[in-house]
Amino acid sequence: MFKSKYNVPKDIDKRISKLKLKIDSNNTYIDFLKKYNVVVFNTEVNFDYCIDCDGESLPLEVILGFSKKYYEDLIEINDTYLDRIPENYFAIATLNYGDLLCLSPNGEVYYWDHEVNDLYFDLSVKNGYLEQNTNLKLVANSFDAFLSMITRTEIEDDYNPDEDEYNNPNIPFPDEALDSFIKYPKSISMTPQNRLIIYLKKMELSEKGREVLAKLKEEGFL
Repeated sequence: MFKSKYNVPKDIDKRISKLKLKIDSNNTYIDFLKKYNVVVFNTEVNFDYCIDCDGESLPLEVILGFSKKYYEDLIEINDTYLDRIPENYFAIATLNYGDLLCLSPNGEVYYWDHEVNDLYFDLSVKNGYLEQNTNLKLVANSFDAFLSMITRTEIEDDYNPDEDEYNNPNIPFPDEALDSFIKYPKSISMTPQNRLIIYLKKMELSEKGREVLAKLKEEGFL
């Protein structure tokens, strides 16, 4: 099932030693990093690779590794989400269009949902942010158990993206969505190519969207 996008670095042991991992050195996740370097799942047109979390099927995107591309790189992603995921947790994969899978210090795999567990700016709060929800959902008791959960799922032919306003290229983004791109500009790099095309079209439909688009291009995120 698994295929590396890149060769495993020759200095893999050195790279792993520099990661801020709080798990036992014998953990199977370490073995995985030594065998595979970046595993990409969203490459098939009619299929998704998914895991089940509390009855919800979540499409996997990338098991992170060492890459020059921000959205595939372990170090870049964990630096970006520092203080946004619970302390001593480590992001190992991206999924469900903006969410993460995180490894806990005990070796379990947890689901970080950006709509539930991220920091949210609020002017009415003294320090500027609402209190963070650090109650992540348990996905699997081990990294091996997580790997065994992955299923290849055919995408239903009757899916109509026009029924989903967020993915309808003819409807502009609401201001709160555009504000999110300004606040977390690197997130645009994590958007799958098929959705990115739609997002860019949506930004072109409003004055604020065009301003955000210009800013993202100016800062090198597009």
